[in-house]
Amino acid sequence: MAPRDLPAELETGVPSLQHLYRTLDYLVEAKEQLEDHMYGQLRDLLNLRLNLVFYDVTSTYFEGDHCPLAEYGYSRDHRPDRKQITIGLLVLVSPEGLPIAHEVFRGGTVDYTTVPGVLERLQKRFGVQSCAFVSHRGTVTAENLRRLHEAGSPYVLGYHKRGRALSDQLLAEHTDLAAYTEGPDGLLYKETPLATDPEDGSPLPGTTRTLLCYNEAKAQEDRALREVALAEAEAALRDLQQRLATQDRRRGRKFTAKGVMLRVAEILGHKGVAKFFQVAYDGRELRFERDEAAIAKETLRDGKFLVQTSADLSPWDVIRAYKNLQRVETAFRELKDFLRIRPVYHWNEQRVRGHVFTCVLAYLFEQWMEVVYTRHVEARLAEAARTADPAAREEEVRRLQSSRLTGRRILDLLSRLHATAQTFVGKPFYAVTTPTPQVGHVLKVLDVPPPSAPSASSQLPLTPPPGSRAPRGPSTTTLGHSKFE
Repeated sequence: MAPRDLPAELETGVPSLQHLYRTLDYLVEAKEQLEDHMYGQLRDLLNLRLNLVFYDVTSTYFEGDHCPLAEYGYSRDHRPDRKQITIGLLVLVSPEGLPIAHEVFRGGTVDYTTVPGVLERLQKRFGVQSCAFVSHRGTVTAENLRRLHEAGSPYVLGYHKRGRALSDQLLAEHTDLAAYTEGPDGLLYKETPLATDPEDGSPLPGTTRTLLCYNEAKAQEDRALREVALAEAEAALRDLQQRLATQDRRRGRKFTAKGVMLRVAEILGHKGVAKFFQVAYDGRELRFERDEAAIAKETLRDGKFLVQTSADLSPWDVIRAYKNLQRVETAFRELKDFLRIRPVYHWNEQRVRGHVFTCVLAYLFEQWMEVVYTRHVEARLAEAARTADPAAREEEVRRLQSSRLTGRRILDLLSRLHATAQTFVGKPFYAVTTPTPQVGHVLKVLDVPPPSAPSASSQLPLTPPPGSRAPRGPSTTTLGHSKFE
């Protein structure tokens, strides 16, 4: 990208709102170069070998109707009434789950259609010849599995444990937990070979296997939650039953048969237990009972998850790779909840892409601060391990372990620093808050000098330019509706 001269308005003073928006255009133009550069830097700084990469897809909805990318589609935000965009995120395998690339798709894009482009990007842009592709089963089709095999990229896929032929088959066949193999942390798993896709019967490329995993603690939690939901649903149905039995003696509008069944559907749907009850209403009496066969079938799923893989990894490495897929889900939650990727008020396509890129970069910087701070703690722990006195060593290790900070916590601490506009004897100036000892320590670890007030020669205007608005929250591009797009 050729460098551009700055507009004259930016040479002095605070830029106006349209110039802030126009920076997004510059950012989008440089997206691929920036992602390539950052990947190279992360690879070298962390000494990482890209042999696993996580990929997942999410969506975020719009406030308006004019963005060409915005379409109705499957909403992960549970807002089917709003148009949305779809976002695919590639995350580097590291303890912090650093994002290396992302893509913005139209809102109606189906997950699995995004995979071929991701594979091509990994090979051409990042020079990755072979790495395991870790994702959810919903992002992959038989054709995508074939492409992964041809590209020399093994895969690790989380499989739905409901409504799938493979899940139902394995859950029914492998009920004896004594036949499972015990792994770390008490996790049990059953490994079985897989030659054909159980959904369509097509042969699977390469050597494919499944791992049916069982976690006793999660099973107990699943059973307890289901029993609570069943009991609450029964209580609500009994209440409705009593109201129907006494409605002839009460004034007011009577229930219709349709109204009764709609109310039953609302009760069972809200608790998520509709398939566990058999309900009948003959116009006068409501009868219901638990469907014990359906409950017994659901019990087979308690505490279990299913992984399909073609990777030449040990069973435990496969399981660990899939469990680490939650780093992408964590990234999505952070983008939506903390960095506030929504609401998206932009409607120009370039500005929308720039807005998403800004939020992804913000997440990368947040996680990189965590990397730097964690490295500092690990170095101090290594020093503490060499302490001769056992009691002193144990105390120092405990103190250092408790001093670990997440990227979000670091940002929370740094947000306590403020530059406030004040006036003294008629002259305006900035006053900068003094860092607390903890904030000062964080700045030192990050190698960031403590902030100081601007000098007289670089003093910024103390009032914002006309038409500008303060950003709301960490997202730097959510400035409200723009007349400049």
